[in-house]
Amino acid sequence: MKNKEITAMSASRKRETKETSVEVILEIEGEGIIQVDTGIELLDEVLSAIARGAGFDLTVKARGDLETGDHHTTEDTAITLGSTLAQAIKSGIGSSMVPSSQAVAIAAVRFDEPGYQGDFALQSQAFGGMCLENFSHFLRALAYNGKFNLIISAEGGDDRSKIEAMSTALGRAIKKAARDS
Repeated sequence: MKNKEITAMSASRKRETKETSVEVILEIEGEGIIQVDTGIELLDEVLSAIARGAGFDLTVKARGDLETGDHHTTEDTAITLGSTLAQAIKSGIGSSMVPSSQAVAIAAVRFDEPGYQGDFALQSQAFGGMCLENFSHFLRALAYNGKFNLIISAEGGDDRSKIEAMSTALGRAIKKAARDS
């Protein structure tokens, strides 16, 4: 069994639009150092859980037009992180199942084959500064810009437990894909 070649151990991207400014620095074989500041509490938690699950070093600095809502910042952060992942990981397959409180999530990824399928229901309209319909939008933008197929589901528990489980499962699946042979 040969080890899959990771194209770049570290990658970074910047994205500037009229609405946002996003910078992402990623170290695939990191030490778990996470510095995330998007101005959106829940988005910071999602990014941190993905990075912890993956064992990456991750720095994300995002500024956006939060006075109009979280949509632009959430989307542009996903686009920037996704394109950073695509820069670092060219191929690989990984999956993970993760519990969180009363919720359980499954995430599966396949790099070099963009797509998205989500099977989960969130009950609240918003929390942690994020409109929860943007969570699915975040995952879709991340997958398409990361050039990977993402299939993700969650059941049980409350919204926070589902999001925590899905974010961690996604990070663990990406870690396995990065090391796939």
